[in-house]
Amino acid sequence: MNWPQEADPAPPGDKTNGESRVARQFGDLHKTITMAQIAKAAGVSQGAISSLLNDRDYGIRVSERTRERVFKVCREMGYIPNDLRAVVRMYPELGEFCFLISSTIDEGLADPFVARMARAAMSSVGEPSRPLTLAIYDPARDYSNIDDLPYPVRSGVSSKFLIHGPDNPSLIQQILRRGLPVVSLGEEIPTPGVISMVPDYVAASRLALEHLFKLGHRQIGIVSGPFGATESHIIELHHGIRMAFSDLKIPIDAQNLVYGDLGYSSGVAAVEELLSHPIKPTAVFCLSDAAAAGVIAKAHTRGLRVPEDLSVIGCSDDFCAQIILPPMTTVHLPAEEMADLGVKEVERMVREPLLAEPRKHVVPVRLSERGSTAPAKTS
Repeated sequence: MNWPQEADPAPPGDKTNGESRVARQFGDLHKTITMAQIAKAAGVSQGAISSLLNDRDYGIRVSERTRERVFKVCREMGYIPNDLRAVVRMYPELGEFCFLISSTIDEGLADPFVARMARAAMSSVGEPSRPLTLAIYDPARDYSNIDDLPYPVRSGVSSKFLIHGPDNPSLIQQILRRGLPVVSLGEEIPTPGVISMVPDYVAASRLALEHLFKLGHRQIGIVSGPFGATESHIIELHHGIRMAFSDLKIPIDAQNLVYGDLGYSSGVAAVEELLSHPIKPTAVFCLSDAAAAGVIAKAHTRGLRVPEDLSVIGCSDDFCAQIILPPMTTVHLPAEEMADLGVKEVERMVREPLLAEPRKHVVPVRLSERGSTAPAKTS
């Protein structure tokens, strides 16, 4: 019997309909198999079976190896639980997709990069209706208590998890202990059972600066994140900046490095600071498109023409980069590519044993050259 491929799973959240579809597929087969039969075949207690199917320990410790053996026996015997959540635990390939977003991302789904990933993930889900559950998690919260988990994790109906944001070990472990895979989009999570899809941030900075260097710019302003930022992507972007300047043996002028929150207003403030210096930059590289949009807007109000007087390049390739005037040259960070790969990977992983080691895929970036950069003026 090849149940996972032949069964018709329920629509998201439709427990009753899911049970009726299982019943139609297999008749009353699940009623002919008792917990005692399963326990005897698997060589465990009925309490262990109940603990696994209900995702509660009931004071019984069940190892991952035992869990795999019990569910294998259940599948071989053709046991169909009455609870859709238990069905998903036995046949995780039938569960729903869930995209967990960190609460530290202020705009949540309104954040352009997050919205790009969510849209691409939905497009990659195989079901015609493109179902994808969205939920918020707190990176600082202890999720050791199952009742505190974000609802899609707690409910047990989701089995394929994408996550965007800082690592929360307790949350990841709660998912992994069920034998379910996790794909992290944009952040590295060095935990066995997790695949991390990370943009090549180092290459992103290098592409941007090499482009400006080729156009003859040497006085380049950098609009960075908050001073002392510990976010991995900002650290890697800075690493790429240092490498690009080092390759050309050009020193980085500390006064041309401006810190901010990488929002629109930080770009506006950066222009004021950079233009107050005796030697003014001829180009600005911003670590976000929002900050680059602020730079372009403020440059216009100061009477500077972009790109004739000031070249500006962003980093992300969000929608605003295409509609601003002039259209923004930026580095394309692969939000869509990561999400598409993530869905495919988690769909594959859910059918296999958990990875013994964490894996990291560095996803290539590319330059999207538009109208906000031009050759530097010659004296």
